[in-house]
Amino acid sequence: MSRVRTSRTRPQLSIMLLVGLLSGSWVSCLPLHPSPPAPVELQNRIPQRVDREISLPWGQDEAVLLIVDKSCKTLQHYQYGKLIRTYPIVLGRKPGAKLYEGDRRTPTGLYMIIDKQHHPRWSRFILLDYPSPSDLHRHRIGVTQGHVPKRPDGYAGAGGAIGLHGTDEQFFNEVGFNWTLGCISLFNDDIRELHTTIPTGTLVYIKE
Repeated sequence: MSRVRTSRTRPQLSIMLLVGLLSGSWVSCLPLHPSPPAPVELQNRIPQRVDREISLPWGQDEAVLLIVDKSCKTLQHYQYGKLIRTYPIVLGRKPGAKLYEGDRRTPTGLYMIIDKQHHPRWSRFILLDYPSPSDLHRHRIGVTQGHVPKRPDGYAGAGGAIGLHGTDEQFFNEVGFNWTLGCISLFNDDIRELHTTIPTGTLVYIKE
């Protein structure tokens, strides 16, 4: 499968992410009209928002970069650090970073798109390489601290099969209701667009 050529490794980009956070690259969200437009009676109820920043200096060497902002419920598509488009999203049913399989949380961290598929229920599915080494480390700590439930066959694992997909719950997406088991859900038109335009190998940063 093809992969995006980037000039930075994942550890290098992680350092740049930290620099961006410390320098205040992200600020509070602003109201954003949803895409695609919702029915008039729903428009005032939709909570999607967008960051002020339309450019990321630390991402200017990345051909393609996706940033998922869980607090703003947005997915932002950047090319060489310039914002191309913002998509409204919904997330896992429970807040916080994913710790174990079945906790219904969306993970937080830096991931890579490793596969793209058509999906009979959610239109398209874009698979991320969750769990990362840092996710597995957090999971091991969670086990030792008693935060991971024990099941008859052992402790719950870190989980997997996390990605971006469409929706068969259109109304839930329209009103911004978090309904997934941990994945990131977009409108079907939006996920089809991403499936076509975003190659495997693209980095996806999911932040709280």
